[in-house]
Amino acid sequence: MRKGFVLILFALFFMGLQSCDPSKKYIKEGEAARQLGKHDAAANYYYNALLLKPNNTIALTGLKESGDQVLQGKFLTFGKYVVSNSQEEAVMQYLSCKKYFDKCKKVGVTLEWQNMYSEVYEDIKNEYISLKYEEGLQLMQENKYEKAEAVFSKIAEVDSAYKDATVLRLKSIAEPLYQRGSRSLEVGNYKEALSDFDKIISLDPNYKNSKLLRAETIRKGTLGLGVLPVQNQTKMVGFEQKLYQQLIATLVKNKNPFLKVIERSSLENLLREQDLGMSGIIDPESAAKAGKLIGLRYVLMTAISDLAFEEVGPKTDSLVAYEAFSETIKLPNTNLPQTVTRFKKVNYADTYHKRRVYYRVFYQLVSTETAQVVTSDVLSEEMLDEFHLSYFNGNVNALYPELPKNNQLPPKPDAFRAQFNQVKKSLISSEAMNHEVCKTIAEKLNTDILIYIEK
Repeated sequence: MRKGFVLILFALFFMGLQSCDPSKKYIKEGEAARQLGKHDAAANYYYNALLLKPNNTIALTGLKESGDQVLQGKFLTFGKYVVSNSQEEAVMQYLSCKKYFDKCKKVGVTLEWQNMYSEVYEDIKNEYISLKYEEGLQLMQENKYEKAEAVFSKIAEVDSAYKDATVLRLKSIAEPLYQRGSRSLEVGNYKEALSDFDKIISLDPNYKNSKLLRAETIRKGTLGLGVLPVQNQTKMVGFEQKLYQQLIATLVKNKNPFLKVIERSSLENLLREQDLGMSGIIDPESAAKAGKLIGLRYVLMTAISDLAFEEVGPKTDSLVAYEAFSETIKLPNTNLPQTVTRFKKVNYADTYHKRRVYYRVFYQLVSTETAQVVTSDVLSEEMLDEFHLSYFNGNVNALYPELPKNNQLPPKPDAFRAQFNQVKKSLISSEAMNHEVCKTIAEKLNTDILIYIEK
């Protein structure tokens, strides 16, 4: 009797343990949340279930499905921050994605990682760290060490290369930069290496051999761009030299430290040393061959394919308008007087002067390594200046450019009447217009080829 009673108690205790198994409760709540599309809550329930029972297949499957949905949502939020240029929020959101991914992996679930965001994150992270770094240095210079320490701690959260950076030890800040810059230099990431060495030198100009490594970075990363004279394919002479001068000036003053522009005179000297002449460069293939012999990476070929300079006037034309006037008439049947508005056709003098400059330029950027045109385009630009000065021997405020319709007096033509009150002006000189058009084309071309070269 007593033995049977003990067995019953043991069975009841075992059943109680099963009924109180919290992992089953978590799985049940996770399943319910997943059915409602509440993947965040569902993933949390499955995660907690796996903490209690790591090999539960239902929890593993549930966390995989719901966790992927949660992670995808986190990446979408990261994308929104990128689009809105919210750098810090984007960086922190990406790290949140990584933290969530690692968290699930620790309980045996590997989520689907979105590799397409990795390159975007690296670019944003590097820019964010650079800005934070400059902020930290500024705070140090202002002796705001506690705030600076917080900034460097923020950097350390994002990039472990800065984990030893402290405000009180400048060398601890410089050393991670030095190591990273050296690695970048070694693998040919010259832009990143230069950025790191510049930061080190701003902290301590004599830190190790940073100046020498910076000079080596620029030397190894610099590429030569040979700019051939502009070819003029039009009948208007003299304009090609103006465009060429503006193009060289624009390329030289850009802020790319790795671009070395070789203009005509230097090209001629270098080619002469190789027993070559400028006249032999007539197409991309010959340009690539000559450029490679003199150590250039790219050759820029440019041609003016269309050019127009137009000037009309000053000239005076006689144009038609309509002058409103009042007339009193008697109404039929009543003979009562009534004032009506009538119009008469008149002529006014319009003196106008117009000046226009138009360029269409074709360019090719040729790689000396492949002899291929790596980028090309046709750029068009024009500048127009004109004025109209009108004169009417009468009441200008009564003038209309056309007759009324449907017996309705048209609204006041303010713009039309304003031209009668203008003061004669001088047009922009043809030389100034030509300069502005050449400058705009040079800036467009400069932007285009730098985008390619800096890839």
